[in-house]
Amino acid sequence: MARPQPYDRAADPARPDGEHAAWDTPAGLVAVYAPTVLVPYYRITWGNPQAGTSVGRCFDTAWAKALAREQLLLAGATPRTEFRASVGIDYWLSPERPKPRGSWGESHTKTMTYYATRYFRPVFGGVRHLDLRRAHVQLAVNLAPTESEGRNVRRAARSLVGALRQGDYLLESQVIDLGTVWWHGARDTTVVEQGDGPAEYVPRNQRPTHDQVRALREAMTTRRRRGRKEWRALAVELAAYSGVRRGELAVLDDTTVHTDGRIRVQWRLETIGGPHLALPKGNKRRWTTYPQITPTGFPLAAAIERRLAEIEHERAAGTNPDGLLFPSERGTWLLGGNFHRDVFEPAALAADWPFRDELKPWGEGKTRRQRTWSLTWHSLRHTFVTWQLEDVGQPTSRVATLAGHESAEFTLRRYVSGAKDDIADSLAALGWEPALSPATGASGATDVSGRYMSG
Repeated sequence: MARPQPYDRAADPARPDGEHAAWDTPAGLVAVYAPTVLVPYYRITWGNPQAGTSVGRCFDTAWAKALAREQLLLAGATPRTEFRASVGIDYWLSPERPKPRGSWGESHTKTMTYYATRYFRPVFGGVRHLDLRRAHVQLAVNLAPTESEGRNVRRAARSLVGALRQGDYLLESQVIDLGTVWWHGARDTTVVEQGDGPAEYVPRNQRPTHDQVRALREAMTTRRRRGRKEWRALAVELAAYSGVRRGELAVLDDTTVHTDGRIRVQWRLETIGGPHLALPKGNKRRWTTYPQITPTGFPLAAAIERRLAEIEHERAAGTNPDGLLFPSERGTWLLGGNFHRDVFEPAALAADWPFRDELKPWGEGKTRRQRTWSLTWHSLRHTFVTWQLEDVGQPTSRVATLAGHESAEFTLRRYVSGAKDDIADSLAALGWEPALSPATGASGATDVSGRYMSG
């Protein structure tokens, strides 16, 4: 490595006369040190603990940088403001960061992590916090493929900026005004057929049938790894015919499940940041219901009454102090990972529920076989909604309330198909006789002249 050229005083005419070896800026916050034989560059230092950097071979350049540094210090610069924005993004996502509305849920954490990876880090992750400006956020928002996604990214950016201020990553005088940040991306207008939109619709093969629910329940009662697990059959039937989510099921107790067919969903189990109670999805508390006898023939009301009587004895014995409907071996919350491994998978295998064996990357240059289930425990919610809509005949608005959906429109999109082949069902309901058409290649459509055929 070549040695730097020695400092040449004659090539630095702006240096003040005299033999001064250091100069202080007007407020005394930054010191400029003259070049030496060992270090042939000007250096500036500031702060406590002291920080510093080399600033070139000319006094005028060094002095200008020293004055700029002093202005930053007067504006409230800290060591954190010097870090790259990727450090602040990590702080924003950290579960340890105090949040004004409580800890994030698992779904929200995944969404914010995606926005950070997809939009924020590529655009300004390498920018110093003190250099972060509104224009950087605008570029990130413009990366969104749609206007709706752009609004979501903008909301996430507002949360990020608030966290950066909270963690002292920004200057006190640093203004990042997001009030004028809007999505300016290209609008791609594409004409699609009804039913060709986003894949929100739950196909029939992803909704466990009543026979599949019965098979899972029967497998639960025969495949027990350890301990008393009579309540496992009850858990299957309750999930399939009350619509309670897995995290909500884990915290049900003898005060929220009633013997008159009602269930009060007040909390769910959140595991990010350690197991704790959190509001249900969408922060929506709700009532839901269960039948006396399920479509599989299971006496659900009687099973719940027996379980509540057992809980009363468990409370008295101290083995289930919280009165949980489905506790772990130690009488505490049954965590999702343990539930999937110890409860769901053995029973699903015995019940012959469909799955795929896949080879997945595992560590450095390794792979492992992984079982991917076509039907999961969450699929039991699909059974509940389908049963309520089609067998019970409940109105969509009521089913949306029972299931905790955001709206009746969401329930319709998820469970009432808008696929193009539904035209055949509509024609059949009106008395039209199905006919194979060369024009469409589908039965119950049109003939070669484009006319519907009536029986």
